[in-house]
This record gives sequence, structure tokens and C-alpha cells, in this order.
Amino acid sequence: MDDLLSIGEFASRCGLSAKMLRSYAAAGLLVPAAVDGFSGYRYYSPGQVHRARVIALLRRAGIAVGDITTFFAEPDPARLDRWDRDIAGASAARRRALAQARAALAIDPAPPSKGHPMPRTFRAATATRTGGRDTNQDSALAREGLFAVADGFGDHGDTASRLALDTLDSAFAADHTISELFTACHEANHHVWQLARTDGGDRATGTTLAALALTTDAAATVLHIGDSRLYRLRHHRLTRLTEDHTATTELIQRGELAPDDARTHPHRHILTRALGVAPHVDIAYTGLSCQSGDRLLLCTDGVSTALSPDELKTLLASQVSPQAVADQLVTRAVDRESADNATTVVIDVR
Repeated sequence: MDDLLSIGEFASRCGLSAKMLRSYAAAGLLVPAAVDGFSGYRYYSPGQVHRARVIALLRRAGIAVGDITTFFAEPDPARLDRWDRDIAGASAARRRALAQARAALAIDPAPPSKGHPMPRTFRAATATRTGGRDTNQDSALAREGLFAVADGFGDHGDTASRLALDTLDSAFAADHTISELFTACHEANHHVWQLARTDGGDRATGTTLAALALTTDAAATVLHIGDSRLYRLRHHRLTRLTEDHTATTELIQRGELAPDDARTHPHRHILTRALGVAPHVDIAYTGLSCQSGDRLLLCTDGVSTALSPDELKTLLASQVSPQAVADQLVTRAVDRESADNATTVVIDVR
């Protein structure tokens, strides 16, 4: 008995409470080495400390007591691998649900006020130019209720941008709810991630995304990842509605870089978020107030980098059709900065 540990001493060494130890003893998972026949007091041996610590760690990982009992009865390393996959899947699902909850809270589901009834007509046009690149890795989408641009990068960037928009379009077309929009975005990331894992290229493959979706239960919703942008021109005032996910943006937020210097900073093209660079990514969502007379612009960085906000405002404010404006924007961008692709979607709200 001299080398036996009281339940209190044992609990202190292994990190399990006395209540847990009694529960695990009842389950047959961690049975005391000895029990005082008179008092019923439990004693454990020092040799049980290691097993108890492993049990504590497995419980912290969320493994059920019954599963742990089975594992110790029939140790199998493959079971640990299965638990790892299950935990990863559950964690990803919980993170997606939390991200969707956060996004839903940011999106106002209330109906528009009487002063500004919800517009019913969105007239859109797209334009794209290859510019100085060998291939055009940009893609654009303008469908009923869904407008988007994507800027691919890497050895298969053109495929990545098209795949992202096709996935988004296909999933959202079947169900225009905000929940399906979230699901469609994560499906798009999954497909691009799978492409990136199997492309065999020397450079990472992925794509940015900026989109406007007209959902049935949360009205107009913006989704965004990377440095493609959404602008709104209202009453001759141009407002940028998305924030770039770039290294320079983080420097600006930390007060280490002036906004005016970001356009020429050597790290201005380094993305901190993009579709396809990880199995799970955080996509930014927000609600959008639309009024009749608004003109919206979705564009890749080949446009926003080449043209100043004043130039964008001037072109968007011109009283010409969305197609004419879209064409003018990409033409001006390519003429100004020929090193990148340039793509736009111009939307008139009626």
C-alpha cells in the first residue's frame, strides 16, 4: 500500500478530477488498483498515471468514453487516424457554421424602408481584356441574381477563376437563399483547392472573388475574398465596398503604411486570403443597400490598380450603357497598365 496513491493524489498527478475518476471506474476505463474494503476508499498505482493522462487528453479532444474504452481494449493506431479525420471534419463544419452566423448577423434581413423600395431590375454587362499577359486568367459572370469577377493566379489560374464562378453559378441557381450562397462559396473553394492539389505546377493555384448575389431571404449580399473589388456610385459619390485581403492592407491597418503608398508598395499584390489556397477559407460577407439610380462596379485588380478612384468615378458617372462603361474601363486600364488582365462587371440598378 505504500506506493499506492490516494484518489486525490492521483487526480493531482494526472489532471483528472475525482468525479471523473469515479465515472471512468464505473465505465471500466480506469479501475482503481485497490479499494479499501472497509471504507470503500479508492487507490491508484503510479503505473496508471500515464494511461490516465492519455485518457484526459483524448477526452479533451472530444472522444467519447465508450470509444476510449474500446481503444484501450483493442489498441489500433488506425483508430487514432479516424478520430483525427472526424475531428478535422467537425471543426471545419463548426467553423463554417460560425462564419455563416457572423455573416448572417452582418446582413440586414429587414425589408427596405418605404423611402427606398427594393429595386427589381439589375441591368449588367461584362468586359475583359488579356492586357500584357499571355493568357487571360480573369473570369466574369452576369446572371439573373448573381454578378461576379474572379482573378486567377498560378499555373492554372484561368481554370481556377472559371471553376470558382461556374461552381458558384450552378449551386446558387438552384436555390437563391443566403444559406445556399454560403454553401456555394465553400464548394467553390473546395473545387479550386482540389484543382490546386492536383495541377502539378510550380506555382500555387487559386483565385480571388468579388460577387453580388440577390438572395431571396437577405436581399443583396456581397461576398469577397482577395483583392478584386466592388464599388458603388450613388449621387455622384464613389464608395469602395470591399476591403482587400492583401499584405499592404494589413500594414495600413497596423499603421505601418500610409494608404497613398500602398499603390506602389512591393507587396501590394501579395494576397492574405484567396480561394483554393487552403481547404477552408474565411470569405467576407456583408449586406448591401441598393437604390434605384445606383451604378455598381465589380472589377479585378488589373482595373483598380491601373485607374485612380477619380478616373473610375468619371467613367462610371458617364450617361452611357453598362456595356459601354465596362468596355471603356478595361480599355483604359490596359492602355494605362498593360502588365495585367482587366475585367469588369457594371451593374445599373433600376
